[in-house]
Amino acid sequence: MFVVMSDSHYDRDVVQSIKSKYLNEATAIFHCGDSELPSSDEIWQGITVVAGNCDYDSGYHDFLTQEVEGKKVLITHGHLFYVGLGLDRYSYFAEEKNADIALFGHIHQPVAQKINNILYVNPGSVAQPRGKYDIKMYAIIEIEGEAFKVSYRNLQHEPIPELQFRL
Repeated sequence: MFVVMSDSHYDRDVVQSIKSKYLNEATAIFHCGDSELPSSDEIWQGITVVAGNCDYDSGYHDFLTQEVEGKKVLITHGHLFYVGLGLDRYSYFAEEKNADIALFGHIHQPVAQKINNILYVNPGSVAQPRGKYDIKMYAIIEIEGEAFKVSYRNLQHEPIPELQFRL
């Protein structure tokens, strides 16, 4: 089980809350950018984090890959792939990187879908939700054989009933 959050926009407390809840339970914790915190902040110990379009600290990477539970996870913010216009560009990149799971942020809205056997997940925003779901949220991903369970949670760490997927 691993945790994915994004777009915390200076809200260090929400990052700390999620980290504290899952640090000893999750195999990995990811932040998909736009934290607006320094890359040297100690909060990032135990969290894989990338640069967003609002992160100007050169200590962040634009994308990273990491092996988690036997799956290759690609993480980026998404702005460099124009994810607000769709996942075409990001999906080409994810295929090129041989990703099993591709995480992204930027649009502040939940996305959980498979394209060409790659799972794409946007965890929404823990600070500034947009779109249909006006809920500050993050995602939990569980690997079940060749299937994935994606569960969106509110900041009280409760599942959001209409945002539970098995893909």
